[in-house]
Amino acid sequence: MDKEKIQYVPGLFDAFKKVKKLELWDGFPDIMWGLGYEMDVYQSYEDYREQSQLKLKPAHSERVRRRNILYLLDYADRQIVGNYLFSTWRFYTHWNYGYNDYDVDFIWRIIGILETKYEEDKCRNSSINQGEIMYGREKQN
Repeated sequence: MDKEKIQYVPGLFDAFKKVKKLELWDGFPDIMWGLGYEMDVYQSYEDYREQSQLKLKPAHSERVRRRNILYLLDYADRQIVGNYLFSTWRFYTHWNYGYNDYDVDFIWRIIGILETKYEEDKCRNSSINQGEIMYGREKQN
């Protein structure tokens, strides 16, 4: 069954940023699938981490490990960030069977990075469209 495609709009994740219990994030999977993200068990993130040239601190603690993740996600493309967020939600609500505590603030920070990626893409696309109009290269529909 194909999921219905949706468009990102600012504020789409606001309701989730108010609820600390991930298992109460009603509709979250439908939104993520609708936006085109996958629960890829962190595969796209791991591939990016291995291929990136970014220098990371040795992760001697959970705090540093999470800092490294957020640092990498800041530089990753939107698809990787969305897949990571979706996999993280799924991990804590299903795959670990509720045995691990989670830090919802960490997950909210990932949402913030994803929202920033959408804003950056919007600005980049707006600049490209402005450049096309300024230089007489309007799109032909």
